[in-house]
Amino acid sequence: MSLSWIDEYINGVIEYCSSRDIFEIYDSLSINIRKVDKDDLLLRGNDAVYVRNFLGIEAVFIRDDLPLQYEKFVLAHELGHAILHVEIATAAYSNKLINRGKLERQADYFAIKLLDIKLDDVYHYELTARQIAGGLCVSEVSLEYIK
Repeated sequence: MSLSWIDEYINGVIEYCSSRDIFEIYDSLSINIRKVDKDDLLLRGNDAVYVRNFLGIEAVFIRDDLPLQYEKFVLAHELGHAILHVEIATAAYSNKLINRGKLERQADYFAIKLLDIKLDDVYHYELTARQIAGGLCVSEVSLEYIK
C-alpha cells in the first residue's frame, strides 16, 4: 500500500509552519511538549503519547531521557498521529477495531519524510538494521521508508 498520499500533508505542514524543524513546527501549531519520567504511567510504556483534550488543547508527553535526535524522530512520529489520525481520538467505535499497525506505519512514514532522513549507501553499506536505526536515531521498523 502506497503511503505517498501523506507527502501532501507533510508539504502542507512545512509550508504552513515555514519550517522543517520539529520544535518550530510544534511551536507554530501550538502543540505543547511535556517531558516526563520514562516510568510515568501516562506513557504506558511508550516513548511518547499524543493527547488532544475536549477543549482542543494538544500536547505530546515524551520521555525526558531520550537523545535529542531520537526525540526529534519521536516528536515527528507523534505529529504524524496528530495530523493524520484526527478521527481516531473521537471515534465512537471500539478501540479493538482500529488497525494500530497501519497507523504506526503511517506515523513512521510521516516522521521519516518530514525530517528528511536519508540513507548513505556508502556509509550504511553492510551495517545491520539495528546499527542503521541507531545511527540515524529512528526506529528499526521505520527504516523501510528511508531511501
